[in-house]
Parts: sequence; structure tokens; C-alpha cells
Amino acid sequence: MHGPSWGIANDALVVEGLLASTTDPVTSRATAVSLHAECARMRAEDAVLTVVTLAYDTATTHALRGRARGLDVAERALCRDLERWADPPGAVVAIGEAAVAYLVMSTAEDAQAIRGHLPELRAQVARGAGAVPCASAAQGPSRNSSDVMTRAVERLVMPGGVLPHQDHWAAGTARMRPLWDATTGRRFGTQVRLQAESLDDAEAERAEALLAVTRSPRCVDAVVAAHEALPQILAAHPDDSPLLWDVSAVLSGTGPAREVLAEILADRSPPGVWIGVAAWLAALDEVQQALRVLRTRGHRIVITRYGSGREPLAAFDELPIDAILLDPHLEAGARTTAEDSAVLLATVEHAARNDVAVLSTSSTTAHLHRSPAPVLPRTAAPGGQLLERARMVGLTLRQTAVLVNAVQGQGPTAARWDRYDVATHWALTSR
Repeated sequence: MHGPSWGIANDALVVEGLLASTTDPVTSRATAVSLHAECARMRAEDAVLTVVTLAYDTATTHALRGRARGLDVAERALCRDLERWADPPGAVVAIGEAAVAYLVMSTAEDAQAIRGHLPELRAQVARGAGAVPCASAAQGPSRNSSDVMTRAVERLVMPGGVLPHQDHWAAGTARMRPLWDATTGRRFGTQVRLQAESLDDAEAERAEALLAVTRSPRCVDAVVAAHEALPQILAAHPDDSPLLWDVSAVLSGTGPAREVLAEILADRSPPGVWIGVAAWLAALDEVQQALRVLRTRGHRIVITRYGSGREPLAAFDELPIDAILLDPHLEAGARTTAEDSAVLLATVEHAARNDVAVLSTSSTTAHLHRSPAPVLPRTAAPGGQLLERARMVGLTLRQTAVLVNAVQGQGPTAARWDRYDVATHWALTSR
């Protein structure tokens, strides 16, 4: 590859790649991974950690239409709500699924003052019309940061008493959901999910997604029990194959123990089952290692919620995967907005180029318009043939955005690209 646009200094790409790996691509705040801090300051004996969370309830979250004009907008709005209320030295962190958190370490006296300040937050975010965000908070010694974060998130997303802190698999159940080939519309197989019995599907899926980022140790025995129960569940549905087991739940909320649980996953997964893992979890080294082991044993690997914007930066040929399961919020948006449609179609095209299957929980995704209505780009295209060549060599939307941002520099007036900018330009040039 040649041309002025590709003459990028290595340090610019390194800086941009580091920024992309530590900054949430949807809200431009810290990533969820940063919630697990192992620095000495977090283990200080006298420091108090305060976690304040803000989010829409499950029904509101699932009613948001799409990503570009729905969930992404909601998450950015919630971040602004917290920032207007909070004072330094805390930081607002993007959790995802229309939820954000404010974290601050302080003295016990300052922590008490923050707690007294909470009613102002609830009054500030009260909406005159429409959904009002739920708010919760937790405080505790900073050395127990994972537990403090978990308590705040559990209070936010779980009905009282349905998720015992020590074992949320005590009363579990299996949920089966049909899967479809997103390019042909044919029935593909069935997705299997294990979840707390007292939750409906939407509540359970969201709770797992949010609790996963807290890095709080969970009961390993409960995860082993889930593995042991799976063969009987799969045997009861022989006609639904192939069966895709979403393992995100057994990797959720397991920070310090995640390596152990990844090993359990590799050792105890029933033969023949397809393994699905949430996009952001697939970026973690210990998870990728377990997936590679499983793939050598004949398992097929699927990244779920692909297209949410939080998928790994690694290329498909660097990841041990066979298929992707589209993010349902992106699919919903693709039916109504050109931005989400462009992202969806670019994702499907990219997967096809890499011989990666594209799956969906909707039978109608294959019927979406193949040529999205063009929208005016939000940013001017970089010079040269950078976008064309990035598409030609098979870079993902997120990889291409990293490349464009490195080319355009870090100046205060430099436009920051995201997946919508890339997809929109590709959609316009492909017409």
C-alpha cells in the first residue's frame, strides 16, 4: 500500500490505538475495563470509594430505537447528566446498555458529603416528559472496589432480592431463542442462555452485561454447576441444533477469578456446542485463550452483540471466531435510520469478506434494504485513498476509524471519527 495517507508515523498509530483501547467508542469516556483498578491508591486503607450509577430501566432501554439515534444518544446523555452533577476528582465511566457510573475516591468525610448530595442528582435528572433515569449508589473501602461497584450496579438493574450476592445460579433456568442466517434468512439454529429463574429475558441479559464489568469475584462453584447442568439441557433439544451457548453469564462479574473461570469454560464445555461470548469480553486475553483452546477441540466460536461499537479492535483473522451474532439494537435501528443501516451492511460485508457467518435473532434482518438511503457525512473525508484502501484490505469499521484519527491528528480542531462516519462514507461511495 502506498500514497500519502498511508505514510503515518508509527507513534501516531500507537497513540491512537492506545486511546481506542482505553476509551469507550460510544461515549468517549473511560472503558468498562478501567473499573478494575489494581493501583496502590485503590488499596489504600483509609480511602473510601463512592460509586454513583445512572441508567434507564430495562423497558426503556429496550424501547430505544437503534443505536445511532437511540441507545448511543441515551448513553451520552446520561454521561452528561452525571458530569453536570459531579465534581472532580471523580470520573464518569461508560458501562453500556444505557448505564453509566461516577467513581470517586475520597476521605470518609467527603464521602458522607457526596452521599448527602445525592438528592440533588435525582432532582436534576427528573424529566418533565419521557423516561426518568434510575439512580443508585454504594460506598465502601477502596480496597474492596469491586464489591462496591457490584453493589451499586445490582441496586440499579436488579429487582430487590432476586440476585443473592453469593450465588445467582441457585435458581437458574434455560432460555432458548431461534437464530437466523442474516444474509439468507434461513433458520440457523438455537441460542441457549442460562439465567436467574426470577428474571425475564430482557432483565437477565442486561443484568449480566452490566454486572460483568464490575470485576467482582463470584462463586466459582456456581459456575461449575452451570456447566454440569448444560449437557442435560442440550440433550432435551436435539432438534434445535446447532446449539449456540451464550457463555457471557458464566464469565460475568468474575474479575480476579476470570482466568480460573475461563479455564473451567475450556475444560467443561460439552462437545459439539457452539460457544458465544459478548463482544467486549472477547477482547480480554484470558477469554481469547480459552476460545482458542475450545476451537482446537472442534467448537465453533461466535462473538455476540457485534455491531454495538464495543467489539474488539482485532481483525477477524486474529480472533478465534467462526460467526458473529448481530447486536439487536443495531438491527432495530437499521430498519429506521440510515446511519445504523450503513453500519449493519458494512458489518455484514466485512464478515462475508472474511468468510465469517452472520447470525441474527430476527428472521427479517435479511430483508433489510441493501442500499441505505444516503446521508450527508458528519465529517470531511481524509485526503487520498485511505478509506477505499482500508475497505479493500478488510479493516473493520473501528480499525478504520482509528486509522483516520491517526492521520488527522490530535489537534483541538481535528474531527474525531467513529464507526458511523466510516460506514456512511463507504455507503455513499458504493452507490
